[in-house]
Amino acid sequence: GVDTIRPYVDELISYAKAHPEKHFLVTPIGCGIAGFEPEDIAPLFDEARMLHNISLPQSFWDEL
Repeated sequence: GVDTIRPYVDELISYAKAHPEKHFLVTPIGCGIAGFEPEDIAPLFDEARMLHNISLPQSFWDEL
C-alpha cells in the first residue's frame, strides 16, 4: 500500500532539503501499473510543496 512508498518519499524530501542546488522532477509514481491514483500518492508529497527544487506532476498538484 501507500505506506510502503512513504519512507522513500520522505527520504527524497529530506535529500532535496539538504541539496537545494539540485532539482528533482517527480513523475506520477505508483499511478500506472501499481494501480494507485494521484489522490492516493499526492498527499505523501505535501511537504514538498514548500520546496522550490522539487517539481511535482500536475495530477499531484490537483490533489494537493
